[in-house]
Amino acid sequence: MDTFMEMFRHHPDPAFLADKSGKIIGWNAPADEMLGLPYSPENVDLVANKGVHRFHPSLNELFAQCIQRGAGSEQWVLPLPGDMGKPHIRFIVTPIQKSTGVSGAWAVCPRSHEDRDGVCFTPENPVVRMLSFLTNMIESTVNGIVVMDPRGKVLMFNKSMEIMTGFASEDVVGIPGGVDLFYGWETAKRNMKLMRSKQYGRPGILNMVKTELKDKDGNPFPVTLSAGIMFEDGHETGSVGIFGDLRESERLARELRSAQERLIQADRNAALGRLSASVAHEINNPLSGILMFAEIMQRSLKDDPVYRDDLKEIIDQTLRCKAIVRNLLGFSRKSDNGNEPFDIPEAFRQCLDIVLPQAKFQGIEVKCDFQPDMPKMQADRVQMQQVFTNLVLNAADALEGKGLICIKARHDFESGYFFMEFRDNGPGVAQGELEKIFESFYTTKPVGYGTGLGLSITQDIIHNHGGSIGVENHPEGGTIFTIRLPGPKIKKES
Repeated sequence: MDTFMEMFRHHPDPAFLADKSGKIIGWNAPADEMLGLPYSPENVDLVANKGVHRFHPSLNELFAQCIQRGAGSEQWVLPLPGDMGKPHIRFIVTPIQKSTGVSGAWAVCPRSHEDRDGVCFTPENPVVRMLSFLTNMIESTVNGIVVMDPRGKVLMFNKSMEIMTGFASEDVVGIPGGVDLFYGWETAKRNMKLMRSKQYGRPGILNMVKTELKDKDGNPFPVTLSAGIMFEDGHETGSVGIFGDLRESERLARELRSAQERLIQADRNAALGRLSASVAHEINNPLSGILMFAEIMQRSLKDDPVYRDDLKEIIDQTLRCKAIVRNLLGFSRKSDNGNEPFDIPEAFRQCLDIVLPQAKFQGIEVKCDFQPDMPKMQADRVQMQQVFTNLVLNAADALEGKGLICIKARHDFESGYFFMEFRDNGPGVAQGELEKIFESFYTTKPVGYGTGLGLSITQDIIHNHGGSIGVENHPEGGTIFTIRLPGPKIKKES
């Protein structure tokens, strides 16, 4: 862009830039005499609304025709009005093409060889070809490019910036306050100060830094910014910024971190499963001994009312411990076939036998409502039990030690789908949090009390089984998670 502006401003012929409405947005030094004003951002504001007819009364109509055609250069020889001293003046106008259409044009008024020695600014001239090449290069780059004058007015806004932000160049180029739409004037001024310092490179240059832009809906998004100040004869004439969109790379980075955390969690779960199986086997042997001797004592003291009730309590609690151990062994044992038919109510009962003894459930009531004629589910039983456990524990955390959890499961014979509901009567979830609740690492729990992976893993398991999971606040209070999973279609007998 520096090269483009240098060639434009230092060309010996009068030349000017205009947007597609004919509003003048810049001119070079030889055009000062024609306009009666030297180029400056302030003077651009003075003449911008007067249009190209400032150069010649007939130029507005001819300029509009050129913009409408949108290709090639137009050359016009026009009679001079009044007593401007010469019979004719020549203009060559070339549209500025963008992928979205014509955004404006640059025009030249070649002077005769009697006025100066030089070359005409024609389409065949190497200078014109270079200008076209530079314009196409700027429009074709994958990075967003923005050029501003010293007062912050946007002079160029390329195609990649349009894609990134959703703004058309016409929305911001030459518009007072246009930079505030996508960037923010205060941020621009702050970065100009950085460019003048040595903090991020040599003065006049801002090496790559991370910042934010805003899209058309006002949503901020991360970008990289490299920028530089443009100089002419030692004076600042503007700045150019090159922006790189970071949204996709940051999304991929989040997914990678999520995958790494899940691998770590899976490894921990596998290790915990192996440890649980080992501990369960070790505990099972002494429990069998306790149960055997308690039953012997019960038979021996069956007529003794003092010990009879105590021995019954010992036997009942020992049997309960053995059931928990048996469930731990079943929970930690992965099926050989992955997906296998299993009974949903039984899978739920195994999960509840493990979690309900925890202290957090002492003030919580759990109610289950299972359809009596429900068929078996063909799925990975271990993963499904992980889902059930995660959702029950999540509900218990929301209740904070007191409340009700209702679990429902049914099968729709016509569609073949299983439907499950997990509802608590807790405080519910804020609307903004509902939208993020399945995101990896997102948690509403205090630091150190949650990884933010439980519901994300739950959603992945459900999706991998061809199902769906949703969450909403119940009208009567609390939160309800709803799961839909594919199952067998069964034609019921009439």
